[in-house]
Amino acid sequence: MRIISSLVMTICLMLTAIPTLANDENLPDTLIIEKVQAVKGAKAAMKIDFVNDQELAALTIPIGIVGDAYEIDSVSFVGSRVEYLKMRPVTISEGRKEVVFGAICMTEDYIPVGRGLMATLYLSPAKSSKSDFCVVDTVTIGPASVLFTKKNSASFIPEFQSGLVSNKPVSGKEDTGKKTTE
Repeated sequence: MRIISSLVMTICLMLTAIPTLANDENLPDTLIIEKVQAVKGAKAAMKIDFVNDQELAALTIPIGIVGDAYEIDSVSFVGSRVEYLKMRPVTISEGRKEVVFGAICMTEDYIPVGRGLMATLYLSPAKSSKSDFCVVDTVTIGPASVLFTKKNSASFIPEFQSGLVSNKPVSGKEDTGKKTTE
């Protein structure tokens, strides 16, 4: 009985390790929002990139703006890695502070392994802006949360790097979290 139990456990461990070994490029699946400098009072565009180390069947990306400097204008898939897909839904909230967008493979090929542009997020200056910057981060807009879906229908949450739009120079290494005073 112990031999059978040990054999079953060994086979289960091997089956869970094989998919990990298949990801030999060692690229973490990641969603990356660009940090950009914009002219105060002018529109801004931010690139949203993604990295995936296995083929994907779908991506769901809900994003929100923290701060009052900008509001969401539109989302474009021109030149993106998912431009070839027919299903690329976009829903912008009534207050223009949140958006849910994504890409779904229907009859097309799966999204191949790689890294590159998912979409470009276009922002307009808010009319009542009192700030020089805003943070662009993921949010949960029920029932949507950031998900990458593999071709076997298993979904997972990728790593994430938030974005920033500022009227001051941006190096890409700023802390986009809350500022504290000493």
